Amino acid sequence: MAVFSKLPRSLKFRMAGVVVLLVLCATLIVTLMSLLLAERDMRSVIGNQQYALLSSIAAQVDAQMESRKVLLASLADTMPPDAASDPATMQAFIDRHPVARRQFLNLHIFNRDYLGQPTVSQPYKSEITGLPSIMILHPIRNAQGVVTMLLGGSIDLSNSNFLEQIAQQKPGQTGYLFIMTREGILVHHPDRKRLLTHINARPGYNRATEMALEGFEGWVEAANKDGSDGIYSYKHLSSTGWIIGARFPVAEAFAPMIEMRLHAMLAAAAFAAVAGLLAWLAIRSLLDPLGRLHRHIADIRSGSADIGVLQRRRGDEIGELGAAFYELMAEREAAQSAISDSESLISNILERAPDAFVSCENDGTITKWNAAAERVFGWSSEEAIGRDIAELIIPPAQRDAHRAGMARFAQGIPGPFINTRVRVTALHRDGHEIPVELSIGTVRHGGAYYATAFLHDVTERVQYEQRIAASEARFKQLARIDTLTGIANRLVFEEALQQAILRARRSRKPLALAYLDIDYFKEINDTLGHGAGDAVLKEFSTRLVASVRASDTVARLAGDEFVIVFEQVASEDEAARLAAKIVMAVRSPFPLEHAPRKVTTSMGVALHDGDDETSAELIARADSALYAAKRNGRDGFVVGD
Repeated sequence: MAVFSKLPRSLKFRMAGVVVLLVLCATLIVTLMSLLLAERDMRSVIGNQQYALLSSIAAQVDAQMESRKVLLASLADTMPPDAASDPATMQAFIDRHPVARRQFLNLHIFNRDYLGQPTVSQPYKSEITGLPSIMILHPIRNAQGVVTMLLGGSIDLSNSNFLEQIAQQKPGQTGYLFIMTREGILVHHPDRKRLLTHINARPGYNRATEMALEGFEGWVEAANKDGSDGIYSYKHLSSTGWIIGARFPVAEAFAPMIEMRLHAMLAAAAFAAVAGLLAWLAIRSLLDPLGRLHRHIADIRSGSADIGVLQRRRGDEIGELGAAFYELMAEREAAQSAISDSESLISNILERAPDAFVSCENDGTITKWNAAAERVFGWSSEEAIGRDIAELIIPPAQRDAHRAGMARFAQGIPGPFINTRVRVTALHRDGHEIPVELSIGTVRHGGAYYATAFLHDVTERVQYEQRIAASEARFKQLARIDTLTGIANRLVFEEALQQAILRARRSRKPLALAYLDIDYFKEINDTLGHGAGDAVLKEFSTRLVASVRASDTVARLAGDEFVIVFEQVASEDEAARLAAKIVMAVRSPFPLEHAPRKVTTSMGVALHDGDDETSAELIARADSALYAAKRNGRDGFVVGD
């Protein structure tokens, strides 16, 4: 501030300073806007180029994946029938197909028959390389077209040429490319420590990553978890559903533009300095007559000249000062008339407003009551004006709080409702309550405070919201129940199983999971019709519920697949007793429309194996036990290891 106090205070200096500032600001604005537009176009070009590169790489990866699927299919079609049991035959078969060794890390045969179509496994850690790998599985069919085995080809994602185009291409010097599954598990990343970990394992938030996991394709600018901005591009692989992404740091992408900004600002400052000098010279010439007038007035005040010197004034603005005073008074009267017209207009607007408008003094005495207020509350303006607002529209239970608030308002203390929109209950003349949206404002006039309020009747909206809330509650309940049987569905089962595992870990009391289905249920549907099948499902679920304890959970997953969560099961013997009880309960004939029918069930039971076992692993073991029960001839159960 001391520096500014020493600067000249003349009009010429201030005008020259204004010109310099205007020129500088205009130059900077135009220059920066041009650079920003250029950056925007450049950002679009970089993003589109990066996305095009990703699309090309994704097409190559999909092509490689499809070629390996075709190769595996040809191997499956020519696989000797005894390859699964004779390692020498399998080795000879592989030796006859050297291309398989180049394309796959290993070939595997699985004696399983439930895979109908070729599939690609989830990424897993290879026991050979310790790095990410995947396996392509293809069914091997016999002469009758029945699946007898599975042929699997494993691919090392890091050491093979499968992703070599990913490693060779990256945006810029510091950018990089990566691949993750649709669940976010990293399959390829320059930081090998992060492979097979979730992309969100690190703390923080990346908007681009969340968009990609939700299905986004294209490019977007976002900050990573370290706060560094970058241009992210994402493309989904059609063959696996994986997501291939690229990151190009903004600092590197726009380094030339940042340097151009600095040069532009220096050029603008130089141009403004030249313009200021020229403006100083021009303003000095233009204001020279005003300087002479100033010197004449100073001479008159000192007595060295008389007012005659002012008669030689120029025919410019100085001669118009007298007329300016007259125009000033005329403008003042016009302003007063405009204020009066404005007040009349505002009064008419408030009177015809669609919402009720009420104003009152700080003691609650009503001063304004428009036509909408008459319709909403039933009181005419003649009846309302001059009365206490609490007696007319405030419900009796709220009047004490209202009067306390008005007392604080009279002291100039704003309440919590001032300048906000809230929903409250008001009172109609006939005594019924009305839900309204209330907006309160304050006006200070003549040293006192006045309250103004708009009140909008929201009766229909409240009724609609109540109907919507009731519908939402009903939909939420239906979403958790199997509509056919009335028991829990898959969603409730998954929640119940997870909670049961947590309780078992805390209490150290094991739990068991039963996985069961109805034997020959398809035959029932095919011979008796779907109506009979539905009746069997309902009766089956009823018997299950009647055969378990109150602490157990029975749920239907799909079709004829059911699960039961048994909590606090002490041993395999207790689990076997519970399973046997259910098998016996099902054996009684089912009453159907045509005739009673005997129905049996096969059940697999697995006990939770300690703190490290997940719910998915427990389900898989129960499912395996179910298949063991089917192999044993059905109509029974197997307690898995």
